[in-house]
Amino acid sequence: MIAKAKAISHGSRAIEYAMRESKKGNLIASNLIQNNVPNKIYKEFVEAQKYNDRCKNKFIRIEIGIAPKDEAKLTNKELAEICRVFSQKFGFENNQWIACTHRDTDNLHVHMIVNRVSIDNKVYDTSFISKRAGKIAEEISRKMGLTIANEVQRKEKYRPEVTSFERMMARSRIEKASLATLSKKPKSLNDFAQEMRKRGIEVAEAKNKKGNTYGLRFFGYGQTFKASQIGKEFGYRTLLNTFSENRLQENQLQHQSQTGNRGASIVGEVISGLGSIFTPTIHGNLEDEYLTEEQRKKKRKKKRGYGRQQ
Repeated sequence: MIAKAKAISHGSRAIEYAMRESKKGNLIASNLIQNNVPNKIYKEFVEAQKYNDRCKNKFIRIEIGIAPKDEAKLTNKELAEICRVFSQKFGFENNQWIACTHRDTDNLHVHMIVNRVSIDNKVYDTSFISKRAGKIAEEISRKMGLTIANEVQRKEKYRPEVTSFERMMARSRIEKASLATLSKKPKSLNDFAQEMRKRGIEVAEAKNKKGNTYGLRFFGYGQTFKASQIGKEFGYRTLLNTFSENRLQENQLQHQSQTGNRGASIVGEVISGLGSIFTPTIHGNLEDEYLTEEQRKKKRKKKRGYGRQQ
């Protein structure tokens, strides 16, 4: 078993994500909570926080990853007991919290969302909380005879959801912003990109070696996504057909190609460049801003010619 924890501010989204039905899990345990619906649970958390204006990150997110070979050993009742032990060892007796299982990845994992402000209005100290979570996970694993994370190689598939939670949250926020922008019915891809920039999200063209646009990328909240990862409605061709100005421009290009010497072959080349109509204000390679340090090192080595076959 492996665990990590962090103080967060986005409590409503974290609760909604933890309880999302598409994650193939369910609510297995809670403390000092009367409801079982995300928005009502969030209101209960906020009610306990209403007398504290100084605390910024009023929620704690704990993610517990279960090793593959341990899944068959653990029932929902035992997983709920693990969460209660976590609560006791952290000292959350007077703090509201919920725990939900997720089974949408290769391995089982559990999300705990905790109200950092207790019912007696005390703010929980989150110093080194992630290290404490890891230590508690190791203690429980030893006691229950489960796999101890520090004693096995930490392969990526062992904890896919633990490492990707921030990415999932970023994708959800970008999707909501994109849908909200589409609801305003922008006239062109450029208008769409400008409106998204106001929301803190950059939309950039993905180009091939010839310089032709073949897709879009979305950058925001420290993550980068292909348009298809945000939603089918945000694909490059789909958006071009959605916006009236781009649709008119495409029809004009098709008409010109039909009367030209090169025929239909010109359509693909010209229309593929329609994305160049937006005017991003960011200079340089936007995607580099969202690369990890390891990815940057690999990219620098590739530029210097390391690893080339002689």
